[in-house]
Amino acid sequence: MRDLKRARDRESKHYVNCPLDYDTKMRLQKASIENDVKMTLMKAAIDQFLKDNGY
Repeated sequence: MRDLKRARDRESKHYVNCPLDYDTKMRLQKASIENDVKMTLMKAAIDQFLKDNGY
């Protein structure tokens, strides 16, 4: 039972808060609208950064 709970906890979503200046926030919002992907761009950008740096 504990193993199932641990597996479920690892798969749960974890949120990251990041303060953005106004211009960056507006650029992110524009990019998300133009690419029709909401704000999930940040997840893709973080994932790409980690892959590019060997993590």
